[in-house]
Amino acid sequence: MAIMARLTRHSTRGYLRLIAPVAIALVWLVVSSPVFAAGAVPTGAKEALAPVTKMITTLVAIAIGLGIAICGAVIVWGGIEKTLAGSNQDAEHRSQRRIQNGIHGLVWMILASVIVSTITAIAVAYGLIDRPF
Repeated sequence: MAIMARLTRHSTRGYLRLIAPVAIALVWLVVSSPVFAAGAVPTGAKEALAPVTKMITTLVAIAIGLGIAICGAVIVWGGIEKTLAGSNQDAEHRSQRRIQNGIHGLVWMILASVIVSTITAIAVAYGLIDRPF
């Protein structure tokens, strides 16, 4: 029973280490919102930065799309290697690892897409940039 209590206490401490920075970031976002700022972004600045914003948005979309395609190719490559491995345990382990790496990369690419979409939506909502697409 003492071991379980120690594990629970240790796990709670680990979760607090993860939750605290997120809470601090949310408080910082609320306190430093543009509502409390001196004024909105000037229309001339938004118009001047519109091509740059569109270019950056396009490059990020291309990079994420290319990353997802590469991850898919790595997963397929690992599947082909696993099929061809036969009874070779080392080749099967390498192919399994390749599939896992492809899945991890795919998760990171999807996470990056969600983060970029969220940041873009916040920037559009606050009037910092125009809607990119």
